[in-house]
Amino acid sequence: MTPEDEAEIVRLLRESRDRSRGYADFFLWAVDRDLEEWGVVTALAESLEQERCLFFSDIISRRRPNDPPDCEARDHGGARLAIEVTELVDGNAIHNSKKAMEENLAPDWAEWPRDKFLSRLGMRITTKDSRHPELKDPPYRGGYVVVVHTDEIALGRDTVAAYFKDYRFPKPNHIARAFLLLSYDPTIERCPFFELQFDG
Repeated sequence: MTPEDEAEIVRLLRESRDRSRGYADFFLWAVDRDLEEWGVVTALAESLEQERCLFFSDIISRRRPNDPPDCEARDHGGARLAIEVTELVDGNAIHNSKKAMEENLAPDWAEWPRDKFLSRLGMRITTKDSRHPELKDPPYRGGYVVVVHTDEIALGRDTVAAYFKDYRFPKPNHIARAFLLLSYDPTIERCPFFELQFDG
């Protein structure tokens, strides 16, 4: 490794540290959002594969300014899929966590009762559904897929499973499938995921 390589690594580490929010950031790559989105989709693919239900391959990041979609892939028939990535996080908790860090206090994690969780997740789906007309380089004959990721500590696998029990979201106009991806769970050695169920 050259001195220039080492200097670049140090620069990237400093940039990442300075941009880190210090709250619910398992999936965050502060220096490269495109890489972050590709990483989320890749983590979902790995978990789907372990469950023997992987339905796409050949994931590529479209990178700014070629988005949306954030990524695209191919279904088993070779058709292109559009994949959008978004995060479920409590913005007030991020703000309060940064303030606590500045004052050398422990961060206070957000509470996520069922109604708040389902409402906020539903809003993320509605927002992404409304962006369908903005997708670049259509058509995506394999469908439009949305992946919502979260690292909220109150949203563990068992809690989310209980919240989803007997619940169906209103059917989107454009989204074919949507998933919630949780951060890595060492008890199952992967990132847990849930496919959202829609009416109709």
